[in-house]
Amino acid sequence: MTYSDTIGVMDSGVGGLTVLSELVKVLPSAKYIYLGDTANLPYGCKTKEEILFFNRNILNFFLTLGVKDIAIACNTTSALTYEDLREEFSPKGLRIFPLIQSAAYSATLGLNDGDCICVLSTLATAKSGKYASEINKINPNLKVVEIPCPNFVEIVENRLYDLDESKKIVREKMKIILENKAKRVILGCTHYPYLLDMFSLYLPREIFFNPAGSLAKNICSFIKNTNDVGDIDFYVTGDPCEFKKSAKLFFDIKKEVKSVKMPTFSRV
Repeated sequence: MTYSDTIGVMDSGVGGLTVLSELVKVLPSAKYIYLGDTANLPYGCKTKEEILFFNRNILNFFLTLGVKDIAIACNTTSALTYEDLREEFSPKGLRIFPLIQSAAYSATLGLNDGDCICVLSTLATAKSGKYASEINKINPNLKVVEIPCPNFVEIVENRLYDLDESKKIVREKMKIILENKAKRVILGCTHYPYLLDMFSLYLPREIFFNPAGSLAKNICSFIKNTNDVGDIDFYVTGDPCEFKKSAKLFFDIKKEVKSVKMPTFSRV
């Protein structure tokens, strides 16, 4: 079976389900294949070389299925490897939609010169400076503060929301936002919307911007709804049961989550 009319959604874990949710809202009739690279998460502490290796494996997997449209539901991938992937896979017929580049314009709407945007992200995304560069292309007079949050993905994937240590970690990051008097806070990792209940103890919920909606709208401008019945298949490179446990509070996965093996990264 081929999936030439299907949208592939790729992430390191359950975070990309926040993007999938937005896609289903705007394209309910589409068919989707979601791949969570849970065997290799978190991406945020990996090198570009490692992430590019993982990403190539995923895109080659989609190619074998005949999937042509790919949503990169991972900020770290969008920041570090998107240009490389586009250059390598566009000639093979893949159309790749990146997260950060799709979201930058929407994230600046309603802000004035001198306003501050804080970006909560993985260490790799923060180091790349990709959000700041994309936002400042639109308005160089906005202050962008990128805040690395290396523990947030672990909190979500392992469901550690109630631990005192998790609450302390979140409180410290929220303090930085308050000190900078940010007008907007970008959730610069697709796992972070799962933490909104914790964030909103310190800041109003409306200050947070989820880039997932912008990516979904971007894809919707290229792909039209049909009268077909939508469908979603799920694959992970790690443990399907653990993936389903982490996802169940936020996405109703009705089908079996399938396991797929990928080549293992090794330095020569």
